[in-house]
Amino acid sequence: MNKILIGVISVILLFAFLIAAYKFTNTTSDKTYPEVNILTKTDHIKWATDSATKKDILVEFSDFQCPACKTFHDFIKSEIEASGSANAGIMKKVTFIYRHFPLAQHQDAEEAAYAAEAAGKQGKFFEFSNLLFAKQKEWSDNDDAVKKFESYAKELGLDLEQFKKDRDSKAAKDKVNADLLLGQKVEVNSTPTFYLNAKKLGPINSFEDFLKPLQDL
Repeated sequence: MNKILIGVISVILLFAFLIAAYKFTNTTSDKTYPEVNILTKTDHIKWATDSATKKDILVEFSDFQCPACKTFHDFIKSEIEASGSANAGIMKKVTFIYRHFPLAQHQDAEEAAYAAEAAGKQGKFFEFSNLLFAKQKEWSDNDDAVKKFESYAKELGLDLEQFKKDRDSKAAKDKVNADLLLGQKVEVNSTPTFYLNAKKLGPINSFEDFLKPLQDL
């Protein structure tokens, strides 16, 4: 009888421990990361871009080959950026900054980031990013993703020779590496990771969890 009682108590204690651990690891921290709000001349910014309106800053660390990043990108386009969206007002009060965090397991993620940087040199960073996410499966499943990226540059009417030079440049690699190092410094451990006013958003278990802090500003 004592063995049964001890067994039941052990199960209860284990269950309580797991619940406590879950709550601990899924609780939003009050820790701030002021580094993410420091804007540089190489940052890719949209929405409220006027310097006088940069009160609320949303930073995303993302990987172009990451399926979850595509899902959030598509959600943002349809639920915030789409014409007539009920959440379009967010773009008037929030400054959005995209930063690279190519994951090691995605073999073409770095090349995609370099290509996006090259498009940015011709003023088409976000347009190119949209294509990368829209056609993610196409280039991710291709043996020569770099050629696909060149075809996207043509599709956007970019100067292809300049695109290639900028893609292969030290500046493009330095920018991607700088974003990656910053992400590591501010404890990015998966993509996408979002920071609102220097605080990491999370846990994000639904799109509502992502939207609500932005709606409440």
